[in-house]
Amino acid sequence: MKDNTRIAVAFGSEELRIEQPAGTFAATPASLVSLKAIGTHQQLLSGTGLDWGSGTGILSIAAASIEAVTKVYGLEIIPANVAIARRNARANGVENKTAFFYSDSFLPYEETDRDIVASLKGVVDFVIANPPASDGDDGFDFRRRVLRESREFLSSGGVVFLNISSQYGGQRIENLTADAPGFDHGGVLATTDCVPFDLKRADLLECLHDYVNEERRGGLQYEFVVPGDKPNNLVSAQAALAFFQRTGESPLTKWQTRLMLTSEDHRCRYKRPNAGISLHP
Repeated sequence: MKDNTRIAVAFGSEELRIEQPAGTFAATPASLVSLKAIGTHQQLLSGTGLDWGSGTGILSIAAASIEAVTKVYGLEIIPANVAIARRNARANGVENKTAFFYSDSFLPYEETDRDIVASLKGVVDFVIANPPASDGDDGFDFRRRVLRESREFLSSGGVVFLNISSQYGGQRIENLTADAPGFDHGGVLATTDCVPFDLKRADLLECLHDYVNEERRGGLQYEFVVPGDKPNNLVSAQAALAFFQRTGESPLTKWQTRLMLTSEDHRCRYKRPNAGISLHP
């Protein structure tokens, strides 16, 4: 039987060893795309960073492994994940460059931790976030929340590495800069090819049903690809669910990490990332 409680993941010339015991967050294809984005675009990361929803620490640890990065603070709402993230940081030699706090978004529960995070307002150089789908809305609100709440922490020229998979749809993604003013789209940092939106996973099947309900309420359309069809032939969540119920096959999406820029200054400072990176999780 395969042991999924420990994984080894290549990161540049290094190998990260991550514990993820039962009951804690296990790395997903979306996590691996974030890791690819961090490794491929290390030049965008330096100084102080925040990892929103840090899980068992894989992205914080990867970022902290970059020489130009001085400290990464992981913010995580599940205490068991926080404990394992600290252990993983020690195991990977970045204990002194990381700190993990039990936190609801950017507000830690412990007063001492709250004071530390509050002191970071205006001095954070980057934010990393691989949010789950949110409940009770279009599934996208955690991504809006990351941007809205990170703005006061980011220094001038700060960046956000934000996971946004393609099934959310072009219009919803484009609207992010209106939903969270003060940001510009900087392009796709890392992407898979079209891969299954694996409906054997109960969480993803629940997401698809939520997407269908949002479309039926009149919300923006989601965008999936049907296996065997051309990648630019996009279908709605309703059509994707109907296809799955008819064939048992999962529809396709692309797991992606996107760059969000805090000001026009970045257009001079950074080259637009290459959207053609391919990663098979």
